[in-house]
Amino acid sequence: MSIPVVETERLVLRGYRREDFPTYAAMRADPAVMRHIADGEPKSEEEAWSNFLRMAGLWQVVRFGSWAIEEKANGRLIGGLGFEDRKRDRGPAFKDIPEMGWLFASESWGKGYATEAIRAALIWGRSHFGAVRVIALTAPENLASIRVAQKCGFEECARILSTGRPRIVLDRIL
Repeated sequence: MSIPVVETERLVLRGYRREDFPTYAAMRADPAVMRHIADGEPKSEEEAWSNFLRMAGLWQVVRFGSWAIEEKANGRLIGGLGFEDRKRDRGPAFKDIPEMGWLFASESWGKGYATEAIRAALIWGRSHFGAVRVIALTAPENLASIRVAQKCGFEECARILSTGRPRIVLDRIL
């Protein structure tokens, strides 16, 4: 399957390429980027590589996944986002519901890129999944991510533990 390309005014959402890995690994190793993701710890190159490959594989197996986010102006990789089926235990209320997630390099924060990219991905999601419920998980202290999710139509629907850490579950209908 070819990974769809989605464009916005300032961004290109596209499949990851091998040459993206050094930048991707640097994001996953950055404590500021990782403090609210998974266990909150920066990732080794090996851990980043495993995640990088998982993202590419999702598109082949389930026909959706994560995109690399590139700035149109300079072609620089600034993050990633998409829909995932991670088979993690989120409880029966959230089983088989697509989960949206995003990750941005710290130098790209505060520029509106997350909102722009998420809105574009949601439009693609509607055309792919139809009018289904999607969720996003974030740490309760990740106020910036919560604000972005709310701007994109997500609302808090639950609080759970994920990887042993408290998480807010936000949802919306595509």
